[in-house]
Amino acid sequence: MLFLMKKGVFLILSYLTTLFPNIVLAADASSSKKAENPFYECLSGDASNPKKYCTKLPETKNKQPIKVQISLHLLDILEINQMEGTWDVRTFMYSQWKDPRLKFNPKDFDGIRKLNYKGSLADDQMLRMWHPNLTITNQMSRREIENREISISKFGIVYYKEVFTAKIRTRLNFQKFPFDEHVLTIEVEPFSETQKFVRLVPAVRKNGNSSISPDIWTVDKFKVEFSDRPGARNQLSEETGLWLAPDGSKNFSLMTFSLGIKRNYFNFLTTKLLVLYFFAFILWINAGFASEEGSHRWPWELFLGIIFFSLEAQSDLPALPYVTLYNVLVNFIYAYALTDFVLWIIGERLSEKHKSKIVLQRIKIWFIGPFFPLISLFTVYWYINHV
Repeated sequence: MLFLMKKGVFLILSYLTTLFPNIVLAADASSSKKAENPFYECLSGDASNPKKYCTKLPETKNKQPIKVQISLHLLDILEINQMEGTWDVRTFMYSQWKDPRLKFNPKDFDGIRKLNYKGSLADDQMLRMWHPNLTITNQMSRREIENREISISKFGIVYYKEVFTAKIRTRLNFQKFPFDEHVLTIEVEPFSETQKFVRLVPAVRKNGNSSISPDIWTVDKFKVEFSDRPGARNQLSEETGLWLAPDGSKNFSLMTFSLGIKRNYFNFLTTKLLVLYFFAFILWINAGFASEEGSHRWPWELFLGIIFFSLEAQSDLPALPYVTLYNVLVNFIYAYALTDFVLWIIGERLSEKHKSKIVLQRIKIWFIGPFFPLISLFTVYWYINHV
């Protein structure tokens, strides 16, 4: 019995001694394959000393531009600054491209078919490999990246995800204020390569907007456009003296995310504009109750209130080189008040029972008073539909 046990232990040990070298050899073979493929340095090399053959522009068939799929999803509108002409946003950006140098054999990476890099690992991977260096060209300062994730498939397809916040410059048109509508934009393009080398295209992942409308605004529809535009940087042309792109052309591939917004004008109308018209209505009432016999005092305090209140409402906007609808309506109120004042002066110079004084009184009450709100309504209609 003891003899059989010893023989069994001997057989087991003999089997393990033959199996273990095979395991070691397989591991060594896997390591040797990694060592034989220099492009594996693009996936797991030293990020502080990246290889140049990993960070340069990938080669494509027939020298076609690299197609970079991109989409944006607006997560939140943090602020719309009317005075500065900027809006602060929190956005999710997705992009995808293919780099043949990043292909790998899953057997060389413990059977993993897709390599994932998150946090600081994603930052290191950005240093190891080429990427389109997507830049928001209309941002006021460098965007702050909250989170970043990179996935690379065994076929060399790169999936890039990023959540960022940024202060973005945009053009605001206040001509229809307080019924104004605006288009806020985010413009994205590759920083270095022109469309000859890199072209932005729509991604399979759709663009979107899940933001909540700010207090005084209502968020409207969004749209995405892909185009190209001249870029001026990197190289000075001796012939034209213009700053050109590295390949001598001036066109960069551009993605423009546009979001429409409308002002919630009800609060402004009820707290500011209608208050000014109420002052004008009091002027009309003052003219109606003025006695046809004897003089009456013209309400200077009311006119000063119109001036100060209108200036306070205008403080919501920056200094503008054009006239807004609000400016026109306020000027109507000024014109009505000054007309009433001139007619009051003329009336004061006439005798108490002069027929002309009675006529002036009726003109103020039955012609000028009703004409003023009618012309205001017509102006609002015309501005909204034609400006």
